[in-house]
Amino acid sequence: MSYSKNPIVKRVKSKFEAIQHIAEVFVSGQSAQRGLLVSGDAGTGKSHYIKLAFIATGTTKKVDYQKSKTFTPPALYAKLWENRMPGDVVVFDDCSLESMTGEAFRKFTSWIKGGLELSKGPKMLGYEAASKNALFEELGVPSEFDFQGSIIWITNTRFERLAKKFGDHWDAVKGRFIPVEVFLTKEEKYMYTNYLIEEVDMLGEKCEAKEGGYSDEIIANTLDYLNENYDNFKEITPRVAIKVADTMEMYPLVWKNILNQHDIYDNE
Repeated sequence: MSYSKNPIVKRVKSKFEAIQHIAEVFVSGQSAQRGLLVSGDAGTGKSHYIKLAFIATGTTKKVDYQKSKTFTPPALYAKLWENRMPGDVVVFDDCSLESMTGEAFRKFTSWIKGGLELSKGPKMLGYEAASKNALFEELGVPSEFDFQGSIIWITNTRFERLAKKFGDHWDAVKGRFIPVEVFLTKEEKYMYTNYLIEEVDMLGEKCEAKEGGYSDEIIANTLDYLNENYDNFKEITPRVAIKVADTMEMYPLVWKNILNQHDIYDNE
């Protein structure tokens, strides 16, 4: 079976390829739009396709990629300052920026609106505090600067929830970004994962989770297990497939018991 010709797989591929294409144009620095907001399911490939865009454009080294980090307002302000120049790109991938509260979230909202405004000229961001900040002093961060860099924000949070969080500011915030939303059905995730395993060698030599990937036997057993137990899984994503393959290889005697401890089945 050729998964690449399957209409479901083709539909999913087109969604992710669109993300890559947008990111490739985005990091060129030629667009007046300097914000990219990607929202989608966890473990399906959002980050992967963004990184492919960096590879395709030779911009990997100039991108400041922040993964799974929590930022205080001073730390976020300093990070924006470090990436303030035209052509600079900072990526916030699963950094839970939307989880900020109170004054911290108000500052974040203000910086997004001010820094990514669609207009020529300076985009001034500022931070006023009653006392000196050690991080600012260490890095030489001023109380005000012109932000001409670009922001890529990757999140699992749906736009509906972001809209509730930002309230009256949501339209203004969303308007500062190129918004891309990719959420897949259970069947789409399953078919796409099979395509990645069978035709892209996701668990073999091209495996990004383990050097050298897994053996042909483990890959075949993983496919059989996923296919035979499709109805029992909450979802089958590339991340779940890697978890199954790795558990099979590392714990051959008890792999089923270990997988039962993970929150991956509908009946748990």
